Amino acid sequence: MNRFSFNDQLMRRDHTLRGGILFGIDGHLIELQARATQLLRTPTPVVNSCQITGMAKGTVREALHRIGGAFSKLGIPPSPVEILINLAPAALEKGGTWLDLPIAIIMLQAAGLMPDLSNEQEERFILFGELGIHGELRRVPGALSLAYCAKPGQSLIVPKGNEKECALILAKPGHENCAVYPASSLEEVIECFHGRGMLPNALREKIEFDPIIDKPLDFGRIRGQEQAKRAALISAAGGHNLLLIGPPGEGKSLLASALPGILPRLTDGEKVELTRIYSAVGALEQDGCAVTRRPMRSIHHSVSMPALIGGGSGVPRPGEITLAHHGILFLDELPEFSRQSLEALRQPMENGKVQVTRVQASLEFPARFTLVAAMNPCPCGYAGSDKCVCDSKTIERYQKKLSGPLLDRIDLQVSIRPLSTDERFAPVRDGDSPKLRAIVDRARQRQINRFMGTAITNNAAIPGGQVPDYCHFSVDGFESFKEVISRDRVSTRTTDRLAKVARTIADLTDASEVAPVHVEEAALFVAGGVLQAV
Repeated sequence: MNRFSFNDQLMRRDHTLRGGILFGIDGHLIELQARATQLLRTPTPVVNSCQITGMAKGTVREALHRIGGAFSKLGIPPSPVEILINLAPAALEKGGTWLDLPIAIIMLQAAGLMPDLSNEQEERFILFGELGIHGELRRVPGALSLAYCAKPGQSLIVPKGNEKECALILAKPGHENCAVYPASSLEEVIECFHGRGMLPNALREKIEFDPIIDKPLDFGRIRGQEQAKRAALISAAGGHNLLLIGPPGEGKSLLASALPGILPRLTDGEKVELTRIYSAVGALEQDGCAVTRRPMRSIHHSVSMPALIGGGSGVPRPGEITLAHHGILFLDELPEFSRQSLEALRQPMENGKVQVTRVQASLEFPARFTLVAAMNPCPCGYAGSDKCVCDSKTIERYQKKLSGPLLDRIDLQVSIRPLSTDERFAPVRDGDSPKLRAIVDRARQRQINRFMGTAITNNAAIPGGQVPDYCHFSVDGFESFKEVISRDRVSTRTTDRLAKVARTIADLTDASEVAPVHVEEAALFVAGGVLQAV
């Protein structure tokens, strides 16, 4: 008897399966309901015998053509019934190729060509995967977000190549009993449901992950620029945004590329969160990759605002600021970015998240990054030296491309000076970054203890109205603080920045109170502003 022979009793049942789709960076469970609505006089190819309802976009409807090709390859006969499939919830727009596999299976069940699942099995399995016309299953983006939709004890049937990523579901509390079954073809899944084959549980094997982010440059490789290195250390310790200003070719980009190497290592929760984001945008190109190092996104000034902030047509996608979550967003040649893009950074820099609203959807993406920006002091790059060919009005016009509110959100401004001959030929060394990271770790631990029980993550994230609650000054330190504020006539926001940076400098020395020496060093980077002094 043909393994796909028609069974009238199976055809008469109602059928339910569970799949998933990606919406932004979050997975959503989809319930597939199918029913054979009537017998056909002549068996008909699935493309013509099946209707899909429930806000199915073109890519989902195209699945019928892919499924038809796969059925033909496997020798599955034309459908003897007309099939109606509903994708619930009906109000959620469905796109992508995640539903190819569950649609193919439920079509076979509704057509009476393979056994139905028991109620227990229906609750247990979640299926997703793209189907090729030769019957192969292809990897899909966002597999980890879909896996996170699973309840404790549920099992996933996924394309081979997505199983290692889905294995991170074990990091979710209560999900130790979940299973992940990878399959390379539709035929393997069919044989499994027929009881003629078993799929391996990937969670029973030890899984090693490969980093998709390269190891950053060691700080010992950067010659000179001691003041800039100090600013970078303060930035890493407190999460402060940093602006590097100086002539071209003196190490601004090099310093930015080394900064992720002295940030604290990612926690397991942060690794999963970042891997979900990178998976959702299709950045995990190989099986077994995960984000295990802090990201550093270097952005060209020609970037569009949707690419930087997030958006695009249809369902909004994460932008570069979300890909830089828990890491560094590096903007080189800062004044060359469009004013619109730079101003759009202000709210994410303040809140650590971005709200992207379109007609189709309004989504919130995480964006808690440290901004490192670099710029020349003038169009020619040599303001303040005899090489400069720019007049004062040109320099002023160039620097005014950056708005005051944006600069107010950049805690540290540091000038990069040309290296001396001795500095240029000084020996480089390796091993500085681990030492600096140890210092940063101690400072961050003080902040973890300080902000215990709150949503504040570091000194830079202290809300304006709460700065006095956390930045405790000694008597002399507070007098020094007031003196700097009076001398430089700074804004209220800059006053808060000065206090937060001084608090970070005190943390680097394990001081419980902010002393005058901490305020004085903070004032070098905050109060006057390097741009005003160039």
